[in-house]
Amino acid sequence: MAKRRKGNHEEVMLIPFLDILCSLIGILVLIIVVLCVANTQQTNGRTPEEEATARKFAELSRQRKSLEKERSEVAAKLAKLETRQAEAEEKTTRLTELRKRLNLTGAEATANKTKAAQIQKQIEDLMLQIEALVRQMPPIRKEIEELKKQLALLNKKPDNKPPPVVIQPSGTGQGAQKKLFFVETSNGAITLRKGRSEKQNVGSGSLMTDKGYNDFLSQVKGTPNAMLIFLIRQDGGSTYNLAAGWAQSQYGLTTGKLPIPGGGEVDLSLFEK
Repeated sequence: MAKRRKGNHEEVMLIPFLDILCSLIGILVLIIVVLCVANTQQTNGRTPEEEATARKFAELSRQRKSLEKERSEVAAKLAKLETRQAEAEEKTTRLTELRKRLNLTGAEATANKTKAAQIQKQIEDLMLQIEALVRQMPPIRKEIEELKKQLALLNKKPDNKPPPVVIQPSGTGQGAQKKLFFVETSNGAITLRKGRSEKQNVGSGSLMTDKGYNDFLSQVKGTPNAMLIFLIRQDGGSTYNLAAGWAQSQYGLTTGKLPIPGGGEVDLSLFEK
């Protein structure tokens, strides 16, 4: 009896396709995680103390604008008060003249009673107007005095100076074992922070040839386990790119960056403890 022939059916293997699909999903998940971490670093690059300092600086700026507006209001009210004082003086002078005329007319009252009555009416009207002006002056004076006090606070020098920006050791994201050196970058210049009070300014146009900057980079390179941190002002992005690029390409230094909010003086005292 003949055996039944087996069918020539080819089996389709789905395992390679599933491997590729799983690998693709894993790559996509990895990309999403990297993007989320990068976004978190951009939004949370500042410490809570620095964010509070930035908010305080913004609030002081708003208060300054409000007081500047009140300054203009004070000037307008002072002008208004001076105008009313001039009107009151003018009406008082006119009242005196009318009284003199009334006295002269009194001798001729029998001959011209109508004219005397008109002068008396004008005197009464002027007295009412003067009383109204006098009643309006004290509130205006009081308000002007209060505004002057606010303007005096505005003109104080400490309020005009931005608060210092205190750099926290954890703000750079580096370990405590690193020896950190700092360079502050702004529009068109850098500041080498050689100590708590020792600073050296270098123009961005001469970074590559400036002896002070190159000696500073050589010092960083010769220090074991050193790292160069750039403190970037709001307008110092292009200067940072130039200075950090030179330090990395010519000296092979490890660099980091930290944005500096506001315009206050940078305080590195916590790194010197």
